Amino acid sequence: MRRLLALTTTVILGGALGLYAFAPHLMSLVLESSPTLTWRNAGQYVEVRGAAQPGWTGSSPVSGLEPNLDTLFSESGGSALLAARDGELVLEHYGLGIDQQTRLNSFSIAKSLVGALVFKAISEGKIKSLDQTLGDLLPVAVGLSDMTLRKILTMRSGVHFDSKTASFGAPGSFKDSDTFPNPFGPLARLHFQGVDAVVSGLTMDPTPPDTFNYQNVNTALLGAVIERAYGRPLEDLLSEKIWMPAGAETAVWRKPSAETSVSAYCCIYATARDWLRIGIFFASNGTGTTSFLPNNLWREFLGLDVPLAARRDDHYGNHTLQNVLDRDG
Repeated sequence: MRRLLALTTTVILGGALGLYAFAPHLMSLVLESSPTLTWRNAGQYVEVRGAAQPGWTGSSPVSGLEPNLDTLFSESGGSALLAARDGELVLEHYGLGIDQQTRLNSFSIAKSLVGALVFKAISEGKIKSLDQTLGDLLPVAVGLSDMTLRKILTMRSGVHFDSKTASFGAPGSFKDSDTFPNPFGPLARLHFQGVDAVVSGLTMDPTPPDTFNYQNVNTALLGAVIERAYGRPLEDLLSEKIWMPAGAETAVWRKPSAETSVSAYCCIYATARDWLRIGIFFASNGTGTTSFLPNNLWREFLGLDVPLAARRDDHYGNHTLQNVLDRDG
């Protein structure tokens, strides 16, 4: 019996150690789980420093919704609906359990912010153009030396990252987060170990097809490029270039661990009022007399010159989904 117990214990410990060696992120996955809508302070976070806020101008905003909109808000599982006009907050409505102080997850809005920082780096001469390759900008990505920023920004990079069998290094042809529940898949490794854990093993199609393939690793690569171009953490750059100029208050950004960079593709937690401020900042190309980008780069980033017909059917541009909302239906 003692021998059997000892053998069983050895097998269990050996299996646990082997599993940890193969997937050291499993404990983090158990403790943190998948990203939640509201911030619950589980995992590692850093601050995106914001500005002190005097509040919105004007009278108290309307909080109730007219019946049809209220029904749509409820049926769609809405959390917050805010609107501003000419700098004045005119509508502010929240779902159950959400209020002005609730920090809401950006999810993939973070991608658009990283895309904006790429254009900011170009405007400041830190990056030459969207046609620069990772061979110039991120030498550690040895298998991606011919990949251009333009291809990454439009999710047409041809990166080999994920597949429906979630085998590392296999070409993907679908949204990689579809495999996220797989704790041994590449997206789980990226999410819980950071881009440094996967970047050296990435490869790409020799001649990338012009095929849209939504991969979170693309944004992780852009984040690494920006940090290397400036020699500064991504959260500090977001604070300086966008968050504080937009008048947003301090937010938090998820990190896989204390030693890694932030998750560039996801999980900035900020209030609904601040997300509105960020939207206004981009729509106005900055605030006051200071532009965020030169006009030509601003138009290119937002896709303002993409033909209407292309936008009506959804057009994925420079880490932004472009559409036309002001239309019948």
